[in-house]
Amino acid sequence: ELAPKLRAAGHNVTTPTLTGLGERKHTMNDTADLKTHIQDIVNHIEMEDLRNIDLVGWSYGGMVTTGVLARVTDRIRSMIYLDAFVPENGKALIDYAEGPVVKIFNDAKNKAQPLPAIPLEVFGVKDPKIIEFVKPRLVLQPWRTSFQPVEALKTRPNIPFTYVRCLGFVNSPFGYFHDKLKAEGVKTIEIKASHLCMLDSVEEVANILLTSA
Repeated sequence: ELAPKLRAAGHNVTTPTLTGLGERKHTMNDTADLKTHIQDIVNHIEMEDLRNIDLVGWSYGGMVTTGVLARVTDRIRSMIYLDAFVPENGKALIDYAEGPVVKIFNDAKNKAQPLPAIPLEVFGVKDPKIIEFVKPRLVLQPWRTSFQPVEALKTRPNIPFTYVRCLGFVNSPFGYFHDKLKAEGVKTIEIKASHLCMLDSVEEVANILLTSA
């Protein structure tokens, strides 16, 4: 429901899908990595000739958008991290992982198997309708995407940055990024939503995106 609200406000909204995920799950392969996903988005931007982009990255997507920013800096108007990783240059997602997920990810790597989907309940999702909608759409993820370091800009460009922290995801790694960016003077927002805020807090997220552009 989020994209239509943004389009109704006059924005051109695209929602590209990464290799091996969503409707492209049939493209799952053992070589897909973070660079593959970054290239997915860079190709989309270039083929559609998109410019003045408000680039939104959610969760793992923050790893991807950070890499995209380094590749097509001149096309990005603003960066919005929606309860997402904001990696430093040379860091991989696994470097920020905490708790049981570390073993799960390392086991997948050691066996060269895709990463399993994390249960929605971990993310603070409680609405039965959202759970019913999302569960059939959960897919595995190429394990290399969480272990390949990102090639990020070493200096933040002079464009608006916004970080949105979802408080409903209690034991998450994202409080670190919120607090770090806030201390650095980046605009930060906390909302009472699950990690799947684009589904259970549509109006609030839409307003944030429209005012952060």
